[in-house]
Amino acid sequence: MNDQITYRAGHKEDLPIISALLQKCGLPNSDILTTKISFLLAINNKSEVIGCIGVEQYLADGLLRSFAVDEKYRSRKVGINLFRRLISYSRQSGIEIMHLLTTTAEKYFTANGFVVAERSAAPATMKDTTEFSSLCPSSSTYMKKDITNDSVAYYSDIQKIKKDKETGADFWSINGKNLQFTWFEVPSQTKFAKHQHDSEQITYVLEGLLFFKIENNVYRLAVGDSIVIPSGKEHSVWTEDLPAKAVDAWSPVNEKYISV
Repeated sequence: MNDQITYRAGHKEDLPIISALLQKCGLPNSDILTTKISFLLAINNKSEVIGCIGVEQYLADGLLRSFAVDEKYRSRKVGINLFRRLISYSRQSGIEIMHLLTTTAEKYFTANGFVVAERSAAPATMKDTTEFSSLCPSSSTYMKKDITNDSVAYYSDIQKIKKDKETGADFWSINGKNLQFTWFEVPSQTKFAKHQHDSEQITYVLEGLLFFKIENNVYRLAVGDSIVIPSGKEHSVWTEDLPAKAVDAWSPVNEKYISV
């Protein structure tokens, strides 16, 4: 089997296909159309959904849901690729603790850092979910994991894109405990008004032109140029006739640009 497998976020129109895959794999699917679940999908070269994984988010808690791979593809590492993408997506969404119930995959999740816990000790938000209250039998194993301490890979096919409320610029953010990395796509004729932040900032221009005003100095940055802005230094940023793409490093984390 040589077909290429790709990954993407799921959409509302995918739900009937996801439901069918779950049923085929013997997993609960009765609430798929009514519960707010963010799905990530694996797709073969015929555009068929051959794997799925989902998460229900309750602030900093996430419930891992509906993890299934078509039997024909289980030797292709589809499962681990979906799982890793879900963890990075969840980190970008602000999830810190991942929870799950399983009847058959305790060994798999133990190998990926989950620990068994008493079901009665689960947070109320978990106990109130359909998964906990009705879908999974009382014999299911409850497991959880703190996902904030892991090394995490972030993949370009599953990025949580946000829109900056001030400017309308698209961005995504990757956050460690003390360091942050952001990507911005800034439309033409867009201005970030004068501001300052506790974070040191380094900006590197990928496309277009960016202009920075710091004190009385204006800096014109083209592709490959970069700038360092110290903590607490007032500055403004704008584009003119050309849009721009840029990446930034921040330390400590700039809370404004956490992707939640």
